[in-house]
Amino acid sequence: MRKGFLTVLAVVLVAAMAAPAMADFSSSGFIRIKGHVEQNYRVGGAAGTQGGLFILPGKDVATASYVEQRQRFALNYKGENVGAVGLFEIDFANWGDSAYTAGRNQGAGLEADSINLETKNFYLWFNVPNTSVKVAAGLQNQTDSFGGMIFGYADMAGVFVTGKMDPVSYKLGFAKFQEGTSLKDDDVDLYVAEAKFTPTKDTRVGVDLYILRDASGGTAAGSGTFGTNLNTIGRLGADYPVQLGATSFTYQPSNFYYLGVDGAVKAGPVGLSGFAFYNFGTVELPVGTLNGSVLDNTDKDVKAWAVDLRADADLGPGKAFIEGAYVSGTGDNDSDFKSPVTAGNYALAGSFALTSMDMQILLNSLDDINASAALAYDVQNKGRGIIVLAAGFRMKFSDMLSGKVGVGYLTDAKNTVGSPVKKHKATEVNANVNYSLVKGLDLGLYGAYAFLTDWEDYGAQSVGAATLTQDADDIYKAYLRMNYAF
Repeated sequence: MRKGFLTVLAVVLVAAMAAPAMADFSSSGFIRIKGHVEQNYRVGGAAGTQGGLFILPGKDVATASYVEQRQRFALNYKGENVGAVGLFEIDFANWGDSAYTAGRNQGAGLEADSINLETKNFYLWFNVPNTSVKVAAGLQNQTDSFGGMIFGYADMAGVFVTGKMDPVSYKLGFAKFQEGTSLKDDDVDLYVAEAKFTPTKDTRVGVDLYILRDASGGTAAGSGTFGTNLNTIGRLGADYPVQLGATSFTYQPSNFYYLGVDGAVKAGPVGLSGFAFYNFGTVELPVGTLNGSVLDNTDKDVKAWAVDLRADADLGPGKAFIEGAYVSGTGDNDSDFKSPVTAGNYALAGSFALTSMDMQILLNSLDDINASAALAYDVQNKGRGIIVLAAGFRMKFSDMLSGKVGVGYLTDAKNTVGSPVKKHKATEVNANVNYSLVKGLDLGLYGAYAFLTDWEDYGAQSVGAATLTQDADDIYKAYLRMNYAF
């Protein structure tokens, strides 16, 4: 911690001293600490081969308790129509985890002294004089217009241009997900085009096109590590190695397209918003095996779609919402891929979806630190797709005290494996209360419980493969939270 802090401090001081007199320099960030008690909220030793932090519930799992911590520091330098932003992070997976070590997500052991500073973003931006055009270039955070289903809160290196010609605003961009190891066509690239039409302040309609160019298939990547490729479509084989089988295949450069619409409208105390998209393309000439099935150099089409609808309303002393989403899945008899390709196929948390539903167990939470896991960690859901419905109510009891209750239901859209495996189902209830002790400092108590139906026992944590002879236990988690934003 000490070395990481000194590094940040040195950067701040150097930047401040070097800044011209007319420039504006500022810093911001937060420190967040969570003390957890939970049962069955685990990813198991097979998390790497699962290709994401999907919860792997078991039976008779011991209760876990630990404390985790995150600190983020943003440096903002602003000149006249130009500036730069740097965002850094230090995480402790567990208090007491390690010391005198170089590596991310650790360093809270006795005496600490670890090298653990992460660079999240570092980019420059500038406004084109006498226009509404703004350009951001470098390592930055971007989210799609589909609730983060394709690339949600993802850090990526690229160039993005935004502008406005009333009543239309737009975004155009390019990002490099992966740079291959050779000079030939072996990269993974993202292209973005969005246009939003806002005829009134309470109405918005958008048209969105994303293109993912994947030329990384010259070698079969190990599923679930950073820098992976479409071999992660076979994640389900790690759950059901007996019923399915191994995945290892190569493929030629392939293009995937996402065409959709999004919109929002507000009338009085009620607001409606939503989106829909169709994902299509072709995995070109795959050769190898996918979940034990032979791929024989024949193209495999991607034909996936999703829809989401949400309503927000002022309700008495608080605010309520209800939101539902459907994402198509691949059935056990489908020859095409009918679940969408996402950035989660190329990086561990490249797709952080549907955080607006504010679930703790069913889906990702924006408040997650290192203990970030979910029953559906991304909407591809290991090929099965999802059907999810959530509702919540939030209110303030006083100027300093607030609370929230929520409920959600999740099930697979398709049964990818077939008999005897059934569609997984889960119902979550959650609640939290937060107290603002002083300006910037919040203290909170959070709890969630998920009732599981037709969810197999994944056995020992080091195994991860499903045992079809018995069901997993329900899941609960609770934590105390301290968060200081500055």
